[in-house]
Amino acid sequence: MKNKLIFFLFFLIGCSNKYESLYNSAPNPGLGFNKDTIQIREKDYQNVNWSNNGRLSFYCSSPNHQLNLRVSDTSGKVHFLYRGEDVMNQGPLPVMDSVLVYCTCDTPGVYAIDCLLTDRLGKVSERQLIVNCHPNLPAIPGLSFTQLDTGLLQNWPFYLDASISHDPDGVIREYHFSINGQAIITSVPHMEWVFHAKGIHTIGLFLIDDLGKSSDTLHKQITIP
Repeated sequence: MKNKLIFFLFFLIGCSNKYESLYNSAPNPGLGFNKDTIQIREKDYQNVNWSNNGRLSFYCSSPNHQLNLRVSDTSGKVHFLYRGEDVMNQGPLPVMDSVLVYCTCDTPGVYAIDCLLTDRLGKVSERQLIVNCHPNLPAIPGLSFTQLDTGLLQNWPFYLDASISHDPDGVIREYHFSINGQAIITSVPHMEWVFHAKGIHTIGLFLIDDLGKSSDTLHKQITIP
């Protein structure tokens, strides 16, 4: 019995030495990103303008490819979506050689995200990712108009075109026209309108983007002599 105990102790010591030797000789798992600072727009949870600014890849280099990644943020405002699930402050997330996530943020600001990569031997690589979340910019209205031909008396049809409007970081959802004080809301940037009187007619236009933000109002005048 005593001999068996001694053999078991030597076996444990040998295994421990082998593990320690393997641990010491193995390189640390290398953790990298496709960009060290990610620039995104607030509340852009759907990548609405297909800019892919929120797409982020994590890379690892290690002989032990079964790795685990943890990402944490004390603010609770930054989110990393992997297959539709938020993996912030959760984990570990198996990354193999690489993993692609989508980053979103609730509030404008600069956030430091701690990223921790652990391999099968327990070796750790830690890096910090900077998330720069910009405030949502308003859309910029633009408007042109063209008089259409008509053979009817006291009828002056016009084509109103707001397609030169644009949103620098989102998508325009609504076009709010105002014609002599009458409001018309459309989801398309153009419309036709018939005036029935000569004189000066005032056209207004403002836009609503995908986050519900209003643009400034653009005013133009149409003169029918």
